Amino acid sequence: MKKYLFFLFLFSMMIITGNTFAQVPEKIYGKNRVLKPNEYYLEQMELWKKEVDKDPKNADAWYNYYRANRNAYIKGQEKNTLDAKGVSRFDRLQNIVQEMEKNVPDSYEYNFVKWLNGNNDASLFPFLEKAHQLSPKSSEPIMSLVFYYEITGDYVQRDKSIAGFYNIGDYSPGLLNYSYNMLAGLEKDAIVFTEGDKDTEATFILEKGYGVRDDVRLLNVNLLLIADYRERIFKELGIPPLDFDPMTNDANFEKFRQTIIEQVAKNKNGRPVYAAVTVSAPYTAAIKEKLYLTGLASLFSNTKINATATLIKNVENVYLLDYLKEYFPKDISWGNVHSMNGNYLLPFAALSRYYELSGDATKAADYKERARKVAADADRLTDFETIFNAK
Repeated sequence: MKKYLFFLFLFSMMIITGNTFAQVPEKIYGKNRVLKPNEYYLEQMELWKKEVDKDPKNADAWYNYYRANRNAYIKGQEKNTLDAKGVSRFDRLQNIVQEMEKNVPDSYEYNFVKWLNGNNDASLFPFLEKAHQLSPKSSEPIMSLVFYYEITGDYVQRDKSIAGFYNIGDYSPGLLNYSYNMLAGLEKDAIVFTEGDKDTEATFILEKGYGVRDDVRLLNVNLLLIADYRERIFKELGIPPLDFDPMTNDANFEKFRQTIIEQVAKNKNGRPVYAAVTVSAPYTAAIKEKLYLTGLASLFSNTKINATATLIKNVENVYLLDYLKEYFPKDISWGNVHSMNGNYLLPFAALSRYYELSGDATKAADYKERARKVAADADRLTDFETIFNAK
């Protein structure tokens, strides 16, 4: 009995100790680098708050406190509406920025956070510039410079910043692998839509840092909400201007999401237009009958086409897929790599169905297993079951 009580006590202490070690503030990365469960960010918010309360002059603590708050989902404050695309979703973070200004105004951390919380407000560029000057080897401000110069049309400085980012080597090889395949499967001089940070950043790095497919024009749907940027891009590409402002109300915002891909497809040079599979349903649902899956992107076409041959060519002859089998780099973004790789579920499932109908049971089973693996790694087995159980 004594021996049993001793081991019970020891086990209890191990649990307590383990939980204690877990309750420590940790460096918080942007979601495009490291994505954790929401409970983690909520916990880290409290832990970093204690650190800034202990030492209000600790700029690093302030930065991590801001990052934890920024990454956390607060119910009722993040909505898929026009407001979420403006500055309102950053309102709850403004108090942190103001406190940083009081306590660490000359720090790299404050200057970068001041810019970051401005949601690409060009008037705040001096803060971004100062952050870069204070910490020239920090990669985040450099990537922010890339987007700033993309928005303002200074492509020389944009490409210079991309080269600087590339030279630091601070980016996930797996995300580069993914975006390489997405780019490699596009037609010459294509225009491709992206939506998130991960695929947008990696595509810029590949095009201007590595020189991969720099004939392709990348358009991020969120950046196109900026009027000056959108108008300049439309002129550059010969796209008819919109006859409405998507930022005036929710109805126009929704109209923008439903029509922007089709609008860009009207470009006068006839450049092919693709939507990366990472682009969300609000942008693609209304035109789904005009989108043809070619791999990690779908080609827009007003006329019916058979894209199966292109899909087979891309997956079997163009894409570099060994990294899906074995991935060796030490990569803190591995969780995001898994998430992005989950998008192979769509082309693998399409090929499995094709080979099943063609009578090639071996290939059909092979692609089904590939689809199951990427879905499992990305925590998308429900999507896998839905696709393969569909009649």
